[in-house]
Amino acid sequence: MHPPARRRRQTAAVAAVLAVVTAAGLAAPALAAAPVPVVTPVPPLAAPGALGNDLTVPADSTLLSAGRSGVLSVTGGSNPVHRWTRFSDGVTTTLPTGSHWGAPGTDTVVSRNGAVFTLTDMSGAAEPVVVDTSAFNTDATPYTLLRVVGSTLVMTTKVGDAYAYHLVSKEAGQAVDRPVVPPADARPLLNYSTVPGTFVLHYLRVVNGVHTKHVGVVDLATGAVTESYDAPPTTVTGSTAVTPTHVAWTELPAGGKATLAVARRGGTAVERFPVDTLQGTRSLVLRAVGEWVTYDRDGGSTATWTDPAHQLTARSLKTGETLGLMDHVVSSTTDADGNLLVLGGTLARGEGLYRVAPAADGSPVATLLSGSGRPTALTLTDESLPPSGVVDLDRDGGVLKASGRLSRPQVRVSLVVIHTASRLIGSTEQVIGTGPADFAVTWNEAFNNGLPAYNGAYSWKLTAHPANGIGPDVVRTGTFTVTRAPKPHDFDDNGSPDLLARDGLGRLRSYDINQITRTPEVVRPDPVDLGTGWSTYDRIAATGDIAGTTAPDLVARDRTGVLWLHQGNGKGLASRTRVGGGWSVYDKLTAGSDLTGDGRPDLLATDTAGTLWLYKATGDAAAPFAKRVKLGGGWGVFNQLTATGDLGGAAAGDLVARDKAGVLWLYLGKGDGTFAPRTRIGGGWGVYTQLVGVGDVDRDGRNDLIANIEDSGPYAQLVVYRGTGAWNAPFAPRGAAHNPILGEGAIDLS
Repeated sequence: MHPPARRRRQTAAVAAVLAVVTAAGLAAPALAAAPVPVVTPVPPLAAPGALGNDLTVPADSTLLSAGRSGVLSVTGGSNPVHRWTRFSDGVTTTLPTGSHWGAPGTDTVVSRNGAVFTLTDMSGAAEPVVVDTSAFNTDATPYTLLRVVGSTLVMTTKVGDAYAYHLVSKEAGQAVDRPVVPPADARPLLNYSTVPGTFVLHYLRVVNGVHTKHVGVVDLATGAVTESYDAPPTTVTGSTAVTPTHVAWTELPAGGKATLAVARRGGTAVERFPVDTLQGTRSLVLRAVGEWVTYDRDGGSTATWTDPAHQLTARSLKTGETLGLMDHVVSSTTDADGNLLVLGGTLARGEGLYRVAPAADGSPVATLLSGSGRPTALTLTDESLPPSGVVDLDRDGGVLKASGRLSRPQVRVSLVVIHTASRLIGSTEQVIGTGPADFAVTWNEAFNNGLPAYNGAYSWKLTAHPANGIGPDVVRTGTFTVTRAPKPHDFDDNGSPDLLARDGLGRLRSYDINQITRTPEVVRPDPVDLGTGWSTYDRIAATGDIAGTTAPDLVARDRTGVLWLHQGNGKGLASRTRVGGGWSVYDKLTAGSDLTGDGRPDLLATDTAGTLWLYKATGDAAAPFAKRVKLGGGWGVFNQLTATGDLGGAAAGDLVARDKAGVLWLYLGKGDGTFAPRTRIGGGWGVYTQLVGVGDVDRDGRNDLIANIEDSGPYAQLVVYRGTGAWNAPFAPRGAAHNPILGEGAIDLS
């Protein structure tokens, strides 16, 4: 079976283009294209949808021209690839590497071989036309092809510091060079041709030192400017569209927004209308469709900014009515019927090749000819969302993740979590630029103020926002509940140790250690206010849970020697209850280490005689301690005792003690209420006013130590000694100092 005659003729036309470009490197005389039989014209453009859903024009193409049989497109930037796509069957042919131009509204493709230009009718309806410009297009006076209007080559030469325009065509077998003749004293600036048979020249005139700017319509037969319309000399004029009755162009006033200028042909009056676009936008593209003009800013699909001009908008030249036609445009061109072919997309139909043509009432309508299968609206697939139900952040590494694949890049993805009770917010985001549109956002269990997230109920919201503002956000929502194992020094139920600080005015505050030690440092951390009146106490010790709940507690001794219990409730402290009197015999109190192996932290106290006493916790708030047990004497040599929890890697809690010479010693708990013989940690610890065993600061499973440097002024000067888990060297070298403001006056830490 033989292919249809029309397809054979189209194939011959493509072969002619191949021959022209292939021969470009040969040293030969004027080149003639291969002969192509003369045939009847191809029928008009296929009906809407007739091209099917296989888009053969690449989605990132620039449409150069379109006729009745096909469309010329190019991709590749500095390494261009030209393609001709037939309307009849959607077949695309890649043209050889080289220079190619299209003539809007025709099937003509122009190829160059030196100074010889071949105009090939890609429909096969006519033989190629060879225009040899070598008689005037020489090395001394080189001509540059700007655009093709029908069968006319619009070329330019440089004369001094200005440019002259030429209309080059073939007449009676010879190349004819017809200069464009603007008015006297005119300096050409820009040129446009948006529909077949029209050529528009923007030019500047200076008469007696006065600058004027004009938009002129050029007669292709004579090269004369036959119509001229005034533009403000201070504006930058741009894209131009011509209809049988009107000429329209864009103007950009200095420092202002673009306007649409419209003049009725044959008259002089110019009307101007504001265009809804960003200030300073120059790159608007105007096209004519019937008695309407369309405008847009191409490239909206990959833009990183919002702009109303991403939308393809049509304005009636008769009534001023405006219509939104498409949500964005990649590129566009005019076809043989004066309609538009547009690569772009609509939220309703997706990405593809569209035709914009007048409907029955004359208003333009965009119709999808061939879809790419890609949506214009942002979509999310392969999504992995945060879990619902109870989330144990101890087991999940303290993070919450969401991931997925978006339909396109240039998107900002955010994950926001809100604690139901406090309304505190934690958020994270990822900006997807060019490349794959996969994302993975991770919330690291911290609120935006640096506080680790509280246990309890949460809601979350995942939002993918297109940077260009085209289409709605993609949104997913859900809920979950955070839980963790109780921590001994965690007073606000967020799984992180807290540092208690009483200032010189008697106010007690709880500071999350993560706020103090984070990078960048928080100079004024956000504490939990535990109230005033704490100056009535001369000793305060954070004990861990001694009352039988999961929350940590503290004990405080007033100046009459009465010891009081303040139970923790996960949000702060409950009202105090009396433990008992007679505690004024002790000069040091410390708690937080399980010394007896029953899972409850115990209290240690030294009296003024240097005797160390153990108070075993009972888990009963009414009687939180058992009868005291004497552990031994000689403890008066120490001026600081700090219960640290486990430092040496065993189950039992431990104790560090600093002597008056500044040497720090480690007492490893044996789990039976006694200690192993002490081991020396090191000297130089006398520079610290206080040592606090707050627990695991960095969540590595080992307890750490906080030290406050002496004479630190209005700011606290805190350093962290991170636990190693080794009994013979329990602490790593201290880290950098942190300088938070913890209140007024002298600060007492626990």
